Amino acid sequence: MIESPGSSVQDRTIYEDVEIFARNLYEMGNMSKIDWENYCSLFDEMTAYLKRPNLIVYLKASIDTLLTRIKKRARDYEKEIDPEYLYRLNISYDRWIKRESEKTPILIVDTDNFNIFKDKEKLDEVLSDIKRICKISDR
Repeated sequence: MIESPGSSVQDRTIYEDVEIFARNLYEMGNMSKIDWENYCSLFDEMTAYLKRPNLIVYLKASIDTLLTRIKKRARDYEKEIDPEYLYRLNISYDRWIKRESEKTPILIVDTDNFNIFKDKEKLDEVLSDIKRICKISDR
């Protein structure tokens, strides 16, 4: 476990909502131009008051890996996910991570062959990288 006074961990950032999910909706024609522009304006206004993260950990996976995991979870609401949609999300994430890396440190973790529950050595390596990047010492 990593502990540092005043730190927190989130499973998503507010930044990826506009840059990944909302942008995808707009580009797929599911959001009008005026809605997209309003969303971006509101987003810019809200994030102007936020402290940027010290680190973003990007858990990257291929489409095949994502589809395998979705099938294995067998959640009803995920059964109809279109592989094309996942493909578009992966492209959007890659573009966003590239832009975001100019403002925020990024740790990219390839999860295609990494099972967080079984591969303790790899997990320890990821945690060590997080500590190093965030300058967190072991206690």
